Formats: sequence, C-alpha cells, structure tokens
Amino acid sequence: MNSLLTAKIRIFRGIVFLLLCSSPCAAAGSPTERPAVEGRTGWPVEEYPRDFRLSAVTGPVLSDTLPGETHPDSIPYSADPSLGRQLLKAPSALLHLAVLPLKWGMIWSREHQLYSRVSDFFLNEEGTAGFYPNFSVGGRTPFAAGITYFNRDLLEGGHSLDLNTFYTDPENYKLGINYKIPPTQLRRYQVTVNGNLRSNDDQNIFLGGNKGSDDQQGTYEIEQYNLETQAGYLLRRNVLATVIGGLIHTDIRDLSAAAGDGGPAGEPAAAGAFSPGNATLFNTGLGVIVDNRRGLFENRNTSLISTVTTSYDFKQTKIRVYSGALYDVGIRYNRSLTGDEVEYLNYYGDWQQFFAIPGLPPDRRLAFRVRLHKRYPLSGGSVPFYEQSILGDADNLRGYRQDRFRDLGSLLLTLEYRYPIWDTWDAVLFTDQGQVFNTYDQIGLDRFHGSVGTGLRFMTASDFLFRLEIAFSKEGSRSLLEFSMNF
Repeated sequence: MNSLLTAKIRIFRGIVFLLLCSSPCAAAGSPTERPAVEGRTGWPVEEYPRDFRLSAVTGPVLSDTLPGETHPDSIPYSADPSLGRQLLKAPSALLHLAVLPLKWGMIWSREHQLYSRVSDFFLNEEGTAGFYPNFSVGGRTPFAAGITYFNRDLLEGGHSLDLNTFYTDPENYKLGINYKIPPTQLRRYQVTVNGNLRSNDDQNIFLGGNKGSDDQQGTYEIEQYNLETQAGYLLRRNVLATVIGGLIHTDIRDLSAAAGDGGPAGEPAAAGAFSPGNATLFNTGLGVIVDNRRGLFENRNTSLISTVTTSYDFKQTKIRVYSGALYDVGIRYNRSLTGDEVEYLNYYGDWQQFFAIPGLPPDRRLAFRVRLHKRYPLSGGSVPFYEQSILGDADNLRGYRQDRFRDLGSLLLTLEYRYPIWDTWDAVLFTDQGQVFNTYDQIGLDRFHGSVGTGLRFMTASDFLFRLEIAFSKEGSRSLLEFSMNF
C-alpha cells in the first residue's frame, strides 16, 4: 500500500513538472512559435530569444550575453540621398550659404573688436563728434558717395551739427547742413536751421498722373537750394509745436516733352507749371508732432527731450520702436517771390503705429504708416511740377523708379515686419501701397500701386546708420542703400 501511494505521488509530481515545463520547453524547441509568458508581477513578458531559460527563482534569465541572432532594431538606419530629398533641402542650404559670409564677418569683427577700433578712428574720445562715409544706391542718382561730419555737443552746450555730402560727378551732387538747439530738462524750446544744395542733370519726369505710362518719360536738369528755420516749443513732454519759414530757389533747364507727341499723357496737370526757368518760393507754416512711441529699456529716448539727436529731426531718435504711435500734421503757405503765378497751400498728415505681435517676443513688431500730402492752388495760382506730391522714392513706393508718379496729392500706406537678427541688425519685410491724385474724389481702391520687398538695417542703441533694401513691383525691381530711415 505504501509502495502504491509512493508511486501515485511520483506520478503526480511528474505531471506537475511536465505542466510547469510545457510552455518554456515548447518555446525553446520551436523558435517560430514563442508565446509570451507572464513574469512574476503578472504582467505579460515580451517575446524572448531562444537562449532564454526559466529559473524557478527569478523567472526568465539570459543564458548567454551574445544572442544567437541580431535583432533588426539594433541595425543602424541608413538611407541613400535621393534626388527628391536633395531638392527639398536646396532652399535651406542656399539660405545658409547666403548668410554664412555675413555670420563669419560678424564673428570675426567681434573677436577683433573691429567696431571699437573703427569708432576710435572716426570718433573723438567722448564719442560726441566725428565723421563717417556716406553711400547711396538707387536714389536720385544710381550711385553717390560722400562724408558726413557730426558734432553732438557743439559749443559744449548740447547743440547738434551735421554736414552731409553726396557726390557722383560735377553735375550730380548734394550738400546739406543741419544745426539744432534741442530741448533739455530746463529748456522747452528748440531751434533748427537746415539747408540743402543739389544738382542733377538727369532727373526723371512723368506727367501722366496716377495712370501715366512709364515709357512716356522726359528728363530735365535741376539746380536747387533751400534754407529753412524751424522754431519749436514743447507743449508737453511728448508734444512739440513748430513754426516754420524758409526759401526755395529752383533753376530748371532743358525740360523735355513727357510724351512722344510733345505733351504729357494721362490725367490733366496744372497749366503753366512745366516751363523751364527759375523761381524763388517763400514758405511759412505751422506743425505739431505728438510722439507716443515706446521701446524697451535700452531705448533711452523716451520722449522728444533727448541729448542724442540725429541728422534731421526728433522723429528719428527712436530707433527700435516696439509699440505706440506718432502723429505729425502741418500746413504751409507757399508763394513765388518773382511773380503771382505760383501760390498754394501744402498740408500733410502722417500717422505711424507700432504693434507688438501676440505670442512672439516684443522685439518682433509690425510698423504701419499712413501718409497724406496735398497741394491746393490759391487765387488761380499753380503748383510747380517739382513741388508736387511724388511717389517713387527710397522712402515711399520703393519698387518703382524715382519720381514715378506725381500730382497735387498723394496717399501712401506702408506695412513692415521688423525683427532683430543681431543686437545691431534688424531684418525687415515690407509692402508699400500708394496713389497720386488731383482731387479727393479720384482716390479709389483700384488706383493703388504696390511694391513688396525685404532688407537689413544697421543701427546702434541710440542712432541709425544705414539700410539695405530690395523692392519689387509690376514695373521691375529696385535696390536701395540709404543712410536715412524711411520712418
């Protein structure tokens, strides 16, 4: 009986052992059929290679550290470059190659302290006076070069002086002077005296108005000088009222016909305003500037009061503007001192608005501008064609030829996206939309001429140096290198 019981126990143990070993033994014996087993925690264990064995204590263990077969996931991925892949990478590669020399140049200049060395050469020890070279590409002459001398502490009283020269040849040049007594914390008035002398022997003239064809073009020679005095008073910290008076003398020679039949094409123009000769105009007027623009903390020019001035006016003292607005309005009376044939009013309005872009850093901003100019003849007088409103310039409608459209009035809309790419460099994308008109009822949506473009602007924390832009329109493209801000 005992032997029978012992035999039964042995048979039972054998059955239990076979049951326990059935699954791993099957896995070891059949590499193509390896079901998952459960680990000690009860969670399914992933499929394991055939050199696994079952341990009664630890569960599945690896019997050999070198597997018998290489797992596909352990093979490094490689792909041969295809034509499609290379085409998709081409724009990024070209952009990288285009800016690479500029990047190397900036790195090299910083490593060798080029800016400091150049500043030491061009500036005095205090950095308040010095000179720098001027270049102009795409302006009223294809190319011009010169020198600007500036002094920001003239007579040790904070007065500002700028002398500008641009020279192409003996018939094409420009000289400018600007002297300013700026407001201070203890002085609420400003006085500005500026003058210009320019000569151009190949000036464009398109007298067809807003729809004049660009092939109906004439040229003329011009010599012009002007002298203007502006007295301003700070009504508030950011509101400047001005009184203006000045003289403009112009000598026009060799005026050619604007069309093949000997007369201007397109819309009518004021009679008697296009003959050669010389004229001296006297002008006087009033203006108001309201400056609510704001910048980051490094922009120290927080109002019209500033010890840092630029070549022209206080509207250019804030270089990187991030929000706020500027309003500039004024009216001037103009009359010829040599006769009664020229007499007119010139009034203007300029609105500049700056927006931070939601979701982006504050130095990514939009700049929007609306500018309206209008000349209004008085007492049967006329407006000389060289004094009319003009679109097609380095500061407006940049994709068109110089002085492309002219009439008694002009309307310009500009939108720019500005963002820094280095501490002293801004990139810009822009579009200009504009039209000229004789009377307000001629303004229409279908009359706008448009241009788009991009560019770079180089500046310091307190002053502007130059901008390089390229613009496109339906009449072609135009490259610009200017030492003045458009706005």
